[in-house]
Amino acid sequence: MHDSEEQLIARCLQGDASAWEEVYRLHYARVKQVIGWRRWGFSPIEVEDGVQEVFLQLVRALPSFRQEASLATFLTRLARNRCISNLRRKTAGKRGREELSATLEGEREEGMPFTPAVDPEPGPEASVLSAEQARMVARALEALSPECRQVLSLRYYKQLSYKEICSALSLPLGTVCSRLKRCLGHLRGQLQANPSGSVAAVRES
Repeated sequence: MHDSEEQLIARCLQGDASAWEEVYRLHYARVKQVIGWRRWGFSPIEVEDGVQEVFLQLVRALPSFRQEASLATFLTRLARNRCISNLRRKTAGKRGREELSATLEGEREEGMPFTPAVDPEPGPEASVLSAEQARMVARALEALSPECRQVLSLRYYKQLSYKEICSALSLPLGTVCSRLKRCLGHLRGQLQANPSGSVAAVRES
Protein backbone atom coordinates (compact mmCIF):
# COMPACT_ATOMS: atom_id res chain seq x y z
CA MET A 1 0.00 0.00 0.00
CA HIS A 2 1.40 3.36 -1.05
CA ASP A 3 1.65 6.31 1.31
CA SER A 4 -0.61 9.29 0.78
CA GLU A 5 1.12 12.48 -0.33
CA GLU A 6 0.79 13.88 3.18
CA GLN A 7 2.46 10.79 4.64
CA LEU A 8 5.21 10.91 2.01
CA ILE A 9 5.95 14.55 2.81
CA ALA A 10 6.03 13.76 6.52
CA ARG A 11 8.60 11.02 5.89
CA CYS A 12 10.71 13.42 3.83
CA LEU A 13 10.66 15.96 6.64
CA GLN A 14 11.85 13.23 9.00
CA GLY A 15 14.88 12.68 6.78
CA ASP A 16 13.73 9.41 5.21
CA ALA A 17 15.99 8.94 2.16
CA SER A 18 13.64 6.41 0.56
CA ALA A 19 10.81 8.96 0.74
CA TRP A 20 12.92 11.53 -1.12
CA GLU A 21 13.71 8.90 -3.74
CA GLU A 22 9.99 8.24 -4.13
CA VAL A 23 9.25 11.97 -4.56
CA TYR A 24 11.98 12.16 -7.20
CA ARG A 25 10.63 9.10 -9.01
CA LEU A 26 7.05 10.37 -8.98
CA HIS A 27 7.74 13.92 -10.12
CA TYR A 28 10.95 13.80 -12.18
CA ALA A 29 9.14 13.46 -15.52
CA ARG A 30 6.80 16.38 -14.81
CA VAL A 31 9.60 18.72 -13.72
CA LYS A 32 11.68 17.77 -16.75
CA GLN A 33 8.68 18.38 -19.02
CA VAL A 34 8.24 21.91 -17.65
CA ILE A 35 11.91 22.84 -17.95
CA GLY A 36 12.27 21.08 -21.29
CA TRP A 37 9.48 23.09 -22.94
CA ARG A 38 11.01 24.06 -26.29
CA ARG A 39 10.09 27.74 -25.95
CA TRP A 40 12.46 28.06 -23.00
CA GLY A 41 15.25 27.17 -25.41
CA PHE A 42 17.38 25.26 -22.92
CA SER A 43 19.87 22.65 -24.08
CA PRO A 44 19.48 19.04 -22.85
CA ILE A 45 22.31 19.61 -20.36
CA GLU A 46 20.67 22.81 -19.08
CA VAL A 47 17.35 20.99 -18.73
CA GLU A 48 18.86 18.20 -16.65
CA ASP A 49 20.80 20.70 -14.56
CA GLY A 50 17.60 22.67 -14.00
CA VAL A 51 15.75 19.55 -12.86
CA GLN A 52 18.39 18.88 -10.21
CA GLU A 53 18.25 22.52 -9.08
CA VAL A 54 14.47 22.31 -8.65
CA PHE A 55 14.69 19.22 -6.46
CA LEU A 56 17.43 20.89 -4.44
CA GLN A 57 15.10 23.86 -3.98
CA LEU A 58 12.39 21.47 -2.84
CA VAL A 59 14.68 20.17 -0.08
CA ARG A 60 15.02 23.73 1.22
CA ALA A 61 11.40 24.75 0.68
CA LEU A 62 9.51 21.65 1.85
CA PRO A 63 9.51 22.60 5.57
CA SER A 64 7.52 25.74 4.68
CA PHE A 65 5.20 23.96 2.21
CA ARG A 66 1.66 24.51 3.51
CA GLN A 67 0.09 21.76 1.36
CA GLU A 68 -2.63 24.12 0.14
CA ALA A 69 -1.85 22.75 -3.32
CA SER A 70 -0.51 19.39 -4.43
CA LEU A 71 3.19 18.66 -4.43
CA ALA A 72 3.03 18.38 -8.23
CA THR A 73 1.63 21.92 -8.46
CA PHE A 74 4.26 23.22 -6.06
CA LEU A 75 7.08 21.59 -8.05
CA THR A 76 5.65 22.98 -11.28
CA ARG A 77 5.78 26.46 -9.76
CA LEU A 78 9.36 25.91 -8.62
CA ALA A 79 10.32 24.69 -12.09
CA ARG A 80 8.73 27.67 -13.86
CA ASN A 81 10.38 30.14 -11.50
CA ARG A 82 13.71 28.42 -12.07
CA CYS A 83 13.27 28.70 -15.85
CA ILE A 84 12.39 32.39 -15.65
CA SER A 85 15.34 33.05 -13.37
CA ASN A 86 17.75 31.19 -15.65
CA LEU A 87 16.46 32.98 -18.75
CA ARG A 88 16.93 36.36 -17.10
CA ARG A 89 20.49 35.50 -16.18
CA LYS A 90 21.21 34.30 -19.71
CA THR A 91 19.74 37.48 -21.18
CA ALA A 92 21.81 39.59 -18.85
CA GLY A 93 24.90 37.67 -19.90
CA LYS A 94 26.36 37.67 -16.40
CA ARG A 95 26.27 34.51 -14.34
CA GLY A 96 29.28 34.80 -12.08
CA ARG A 97 29.68 37.19 -9.17
CA GLU A 98 26.24 38.70 -9.75
CA GLU A 99 24.55 35.29 -9.48
CA LEU A 100 26.38 34.45 -6.29
CA SER A 101 25.50 37.82 -4.76
CA ALA A 102 21.86 37.39 -5.75
CA THR A 103 21.79 33.89 -4.27
CA LEU A 104 23.21 35.19 -1.01
CA GLU A 105 20.66 38.01 -0.85
CA GLY A 106 18.07 35.21 -0.76
CA GLU A 107 14.88 36.83 -1.94
CA ARG A 108 12.06 34.39 -1.26
CA GLU A 109 8.95 33.45 -3.15
CA GLU A 110 6.70 30.65 -1.96
CA GLY A 111 9.19 29.94 0.80
CA MET A 112 12.15 29.36 -1.51
CA PRO A 113 15.22 31.33 -2.55
CA PHE A 114 14.58 33.17 -5.80
CA THR A 115 17.40 34.67 -7.85
CA PRO A 116 16.47 38.08 -9.27
CA ALA A 117 17.44 39.21 -12.73
CA VAL A 118 20.64 41.13 -13.33
CA ASP A 119 20.26 44.46 -15.11
CA PRO A 120 22.09 44.07 -18.46
CA GLU A 121 22.89 47.79 -18.54
CA PRO A 122 23.35 48.96 -14.95
CA GLY A 123 23.81 52.63 -14.20
CA PRO A 124 26.96 54.06 -12.59
CA GLU A 125 25.68 53.62 -9.03
CA ALA A 126 24.65 50.03 -9.68
CA SER A 127 28.03 49.29 -11.26
CA VAL A 128 29.90 50.65 -8.25
CA LEU A 129 27.66 48.68 -5.88
CA SER A 130 28.11 45.50 -7.92
CA ALA A 131 31.89 45.91 -7.90
CA GLU A 132 31.92 46.48 -4.15
CA GLN A 133 29.70 43.45 -3.56
CA ALA A 134 32.03 41.37 -5.71
CA ARG A 135 35.03 42.46 -3.62
CA MET A 136 33.18 41.65 -0.39
CA VAL A 137 32.24 38.20 -1.67
CA ALA A 138 35.81 37.55 -2.83
CA ARG A 139 37.18 38.47 0.61
CA ALA A 140 34.57 36.31 2.33
CA LEU A 141 35.47 33.38 0.08
CA GLU A 142 39.08 33.64 1.23
CA ALA A 143 37.96 32.89 4.79
CA LEU A 144 36.28 29.62 3.84
CA SER A 145 37.78 26.16 3.78
CA PRO A 146 39.53 25.01 0.57
CA GLU A 147 36.65 22.57 0.02
CA CYS A 148 34.08 25.37 0.07
CA ARG A 149 36.14 27.74 -2.05
CA GLN A 150 36.55 24.99 -4.62
CA VAL A 151 32.90 24.01 -5.00
CA LEU A 152 31.62 27.62 -4.96
CA SER A 153 34.21 28.69 -7.52
CA LEU A 154 33.32 25.81 -9.83
CA ARG A 155 29.62 26.64 -9.67
CA TYR A 156 29.53 30.44 -9.64
CA TYR A 157 32.80 31.54 -11.23
CA LYS A 158 33.57 28.79 -13.72
CA GLN A 159 29.83 28.30 -14.33
CA LEU A 160 29.96 24.50 -14.28
CA SER A 161 26.71 22.57 -14.17
CA TYR A 162 25.97 20.22 -11.29
CA LYS A 163 26.89 17.25 -13.46
CA GLU A 164 30.18 18.87 -14.46
CA ILE A 165 31.01 19.56 -10.81
CA CYS A 166 30.25 15.93 -9.97
CA SER A 167 32.67 14.86 -12.69
CA ALA A 168 35.36 17.37 -11.71
CA LEU A 169 35.29 16.37 -8.04
CA SER A 170 34.40 12.68 -8.52
CA LEU A 171 31.44 13.09 -6.18
CA PRO A 172 27.79 11.97 -6.40
CA LEU A 173 25.12 14.59 -7.10
CA GLY A 174 23.69 14.47 -3.59
CA THR A 175 27.07 15.26 -2.06
CA VAL A 176 27.64 18.18 -4.44
CA CYS A 177 24.19 19.62 -3.70
CA SER A 178 24.58 19.35 0.07
CA ARG A 179 28.11 20.78 -0.06
CA LEU A 180 26.98 23.77 -2.12
CA LYS A 181 24.14 24.43 0.30
CA ARG A 182 26.44 24.15 3.33
CA CYS A 183 29.16 26.32 1.81
CA LEU A 184 26.69 29.00 0.74
CA GLY A 185 25.56 29.07 4.35
CA HIS A 186 29.16 29.53 5.53
CA LEU A 187 29.70 32.30 2.99
CA ARG A 188 26.49 34.05 4.01
CA GLY A 189 27.60 33.80 7.63
CA GLN A 190 30.94 35.42 6.81
CA LEU A 191 29.23 38.31 5.03
CA GLN A 192 26.73 38.82 7.86
CA ALA A 193 29.46 38.69 10.49
CA ASN A 194 31.64 41.11 8.53
CA PRO A 195 29.30 43.58 6.79
CA SER A 196 32.19 45.92 6.04
CA GLY A 197 33.78 43.22 3.92
CA SER A 198 36.62 42.30 6.27
CA VAL A 199 36.89 38.63 7.11
CA ALA A 200 38.31 36.69 9.97
CA ALA A 201 41.95 35.81 9.67
CA VAL A 202 41.33 32.29 10.90
CA ARG A 203 40.04 30.00 8.18
CA GLU A 204 37.45 27.31 8.72
CA SER A 205 38.89 23.93 9.53
